[in-house]
Amino acid sequence: MYHFSPRVSIMLTLAAAFSLAGASQAQAPAQAMPVSMSTTSSPSNSTPSPNLNSHDGMPDRLISAQVRDGILTIDGMVAKVQLNYDIQRAGYLYFFVPGMGTAVVSRAPIAEAERVDNAFDGNTLTFTAGGHTFELTSKGSSLLAKRKDQSSPVYVRVDRTTVAAGRYPRMGFGDVADSPYVWPLSSPEQRDRDAHVVQPPPMPASVLPRTEVTASASSPSKP
Repeated sequence: MYHFSPRVSIMLTLAAAFSLAGASQAQAPAQAMPVSMSTTSSPSNSTPSPNLNSHDGMPDRLISAQVRDGILTIDGMVAKVQLNYDIQRAGYLYFFVPGMGTAVVSRAPIAEAERVDNAFDGNTLTFTAGGHTFELTSKGSSLLAKRKDQSSPVYVRVDRTTVAAGRYPRMGFGDVADSPYVWPLSSPEQRDRDAHVVQPPPMPASVLPRTEVTASASSPSKP
């Protein structure tokens, strides 16, 4: 029997989960290919502040963001595609990885969390948690509703009590810092069906049915 280190075991679990997820998302558009990971500084350990938010309360800095056709990658591998969220003043973002747990992201310090500077960069959110690199990319404008919030750090805590919460990676947001978390479903933009209906061209005359006329019917009858 082979024995693997914890990190190798998690990576094998991730690879298996992504393979299953890829099979169920085979109809995803071409832009769901892995995106390149942006270079960011590793999270730095910070001394816990005496004014840490309670796990039962809302943080004093909330997250308002918009995700359009978002792609979530973990260690460069695509985990989720076509993410569409309108996040209005949520306390936390959640990123679940099978075998690792849930990375809880907040804009305010929370207990047992690491500070990550420059995590938000335009339309991307990048951070490292539990030895894995997460990147959320949104098409279009910046993720955060207010540009001044881009420079503020985020605080990431890994909840390892949720390692077996599911077989596939997830993303969500909500107002609690401890499990059970709420995992909202993505809401793809609805398109007007009638606007995308294409009328087929008319059938060629050569393939249309014809009525055969007999010679007796076509000649006039004799008196």
